[in-house]
Amino acid sequence: MSPPAPLTVALVGAGRMAKIRAQALSYVDSITIATICDTEFASATRLASDFGTAATTDLGAILADPVVDAVILTTPTPTHARLICRTAEAGKHIFVEKPIAGDMEGARQAVDAVEDAGVQCQVGFQRRFDPAQLKAKHKIEAGELGRIEGFRAVSRDAYLPTVEFLRGSGGLMLDLGIHDLDCARFLVGEVYEVSCIGAVHALPELKEYGLFDSAVAILRFSNGALGTLEAGLCTGFGYEARTEVLGERGKLRFEVDSRTPLRHYTTEGVSFTPLMNFGERYHEAYTAEIRAFGEHLQDGKPVSPDARDSLESLCLALAAQRSLERGTPVTVSEIRDEVTT
Repeated sequence: MSPPAPLTVALVGAGRMAKIRAQALSYVDSITIATICDTEFASATRLASDFGTAATTDLGAILADPVVDAVILTTPTPTHARLICRTAEAGKHIFVEKPIAGDMEGARQAVDAVEDAGVQCQVGFQRRFDPAQLKAKHKIEAGELGRIEGFRAVSRDAYLPTVEFLRGSGGLMLDLGIHDLDCARFLVGEVYEVSCIGAVHALPELKEYGLFDSAVAILRFSNGALGTLEAGLCTGFGYEARTEVLGERGKLRFEVDSRTPLRHYTTEGVSFTPLMNFGERYHEAYTAEIRAFGEHLQDGKPVSPDARDSLESLCLALAAQRSLERGTPVTVSEIRDEVTT
């Protein structure tokens, strides 16, 4: 049997995440980028020239093009729900950056649009495709840890985003913390209550907008496990992402903090070259994620995490963000029940 024809995609957005997605796509032979679309033609042209494809500002033309099988949305969070609905109505499959939307109402509309159109929609939680996390998932499901009792995650970026970006991001727990919260759901199970506290250390201007650059969250899982999450927007040493799952018979821990496995030990201490961004840390996961998207579409299999699954991660992140802003515990059901299907 001959292999399936390559999947043809359009990349919508030409910013930082678009570059990461385009790079990952360049490693996947089964997917071809037809064009890159952005409201700023110069940005689209620059990225398109790097990857030998066309550039445009005309999203309507992309959605009307029968050659395009799927659209990869790398635009800012506030645009996600609207673009998902528009793309689904055009009959195109969708890959969209997390979160699926900036609020539950938009997320519900997006999920309904995808399901009504009968198209597939995968949301970009690349950590689910990280080799270490996948191995941990298999060990947990095989019962190697026994009863799961605890979860711990730490995520800290090396560089501060701009205040303008942060004002439109939905807040620390929605933009950064959602990765770890999705990881918590993926590895341990659903969370029913979250309690967060926050601070502003690196960017005092955030106080004016009620935003935080550091936070700690306590998670109560439906299965009785407890968890913590530490999130921060700026470190003095590099990018950090660590995860632990504690069980009655042991613990799993995975982290990568160096660009290479080399550590130099001397009488003066230990040195290594740290990771400086999530693109470096998760480069394998980004490629595996987009490859899985293409393969599942070609094989007619459901993508994962899909829109409805990702709605639950959004619900948890919004609960965490609300707790951070209020300073009181928030149940996930409080968020979920505000918008009914």
